[in-house]
Amino acid sequence: MNFLDIIRSPLTNLPLSYTGSFRDNLRQRLTDFGNVIAESTDLSGPVNGIELTAKVFKKRMATLIQGIISTLNIYYAGDPSRAFAELARALREVNVSSFLNKELELPANTDLYRIRTCNRNYALSKHELFHIPFQLRSRVNTQRFSIPGLPSLYVANSIYVAWEELKRPPQSEIQACRLVNKNTMRMLDLTTDIYARNQHFIDNTSHGWEPLYRVMVWPLVAACSFKVQNPDDPFKPEYVIPQLLLQWVNKENVNGIKYSSTHIDLNTTGHEGSFYNIVFPVRTFDKEEGHCPWLSQSFRSTQVLPLELRGMITNSDRLEHQASISSLVNQDIQRIALIKGVGQSYHHTTFGIAEHNLKGIELEDF
Repeated sequence: MNFLDIIRSPLTNLPLSYTGSFRDNLRQRLTDFGNVIAESTDLSGPVNGIELTAKVFKKRMATLIQGIISTLNIYYAGDPSRAFAELARALREVNVSSFLNKELELPANTDLYRIRTCNRNYALSKHELFHIPFQLRSRVNTQRFSIPGLPSLYVANSIYVAWEELKRPPQSEIQACRLVNKNTMRMLDLTTDIYARNQHFIDNTSHGWEPLYRVMVWPLVAACSFKVQNPDDPFKPEYVIPQLLLQWVNKENVNGIKYSSTHIDLNTTGHEGSFYNIVFPVRTFDKEEGHCPWLSQSFRSTQVLPLELRGMITNSDRLEHQASISSLVNQDIQRIALIKGVGQSYHHTTFGIAEHNLKGIELEDF
């Protein structure tokens, strides 16, 4: 198999569901993937200046897979610090950083979105939709990429994705804002769309570096893409590798992790487009109040728009000073199908209309 064959294999479909032991399931998934790599015969050649023979690639893949499995075993043995050291060692030996080129950068002035639930029609402040302030760090629960007590800034490339992440709250409770990054940011891209939607790939060689990268990072992506089996449990084993990975990002020259929602499965929906989240860890650890200065200086934000209040302001798709909504309101997303077999253009949905309205609200510094 070559890189494109592997990407198109059902073996790489994500996100992952499981029953029984998480550790056993992760080990089996990664072992099966490793066996496919070991048996493949067309994994060589230079890709965007990276000369990687099949022998070297297979060795690196085996190192990464075993490193992830060992990391989880060490964590289960009650030694989180050594688990992080083991994951960092594997990433260093595989040289993951060398694959993070500018194609993975988040361009400056990218539209990003955050929502919060609030059961009143008075707008929250933009600071209330930023990351949880340090004086309230006790409210930071365990999240996929965040340990308890350590705030991070989670954003999505659409209000729709943010809504799915919050498990579809009622429209009457949603308050949204648009954030824009001032500068280009370097990402560790763990998105899963390519494993489900790859018809645009012509062959194994016409897309340069990307097929190699998507195969190289699949074990990491898979380890971060298990659906949570028991959402109400305090400890979620599905979060172990993602949380350690965010610590690694904080120590590398990487600004954040771009990842797909486990609540959106492109293998089973009629959605058309790209759907992702980004988590930006705080860069300040000695503040007792307020927000991370680096994150505050990196973004601008609109004022907050309660979606229920939006419907009271106007019956149309626009604010008074805006032109009518365009089909390009969100260039990442073309259609969504929330009801099976019933697709809808994104700019005709409440999500698209709200994003259009937020683009009519002035951006401000924090």
